[in-house]
Amino acid sequence: MRVNVYAEEITGRVEIVRGEAGRTGIRFFLELPVTMADGTQVRGSFAHRPGDDDTSAVTFWDVNDLRPMLRNAIAALDAHYAKSCVAPAVRP
Repeated sequence: MRVNVYAEEITGRVEIVRGEAGRTGIRFFLELPVTMADGTQVRGSFAHRPGDDDTSAVTFWDVNDLRPMLRNAIAALDAHYAKSCVAPAVRP
């Protein structure tokens, strides 16, 4: 399965969750930007009422330690941006 999440949907809200069979997960909460009738854009959590948060999220699960997988992802991003970034011009 492929899941596409766009940068403008990702929030700073992250939580560690425990599931069945000792699995640990890291959950990234998402908020879709919405264009209002007047053209302004807003975003926020999707709460029906206090205590009933139905905000979208993506959870990555692992039986053991998620950190090696996340470190690998950061290393891949670092390598990508190192290749695509242009060094600033050096002034005499």
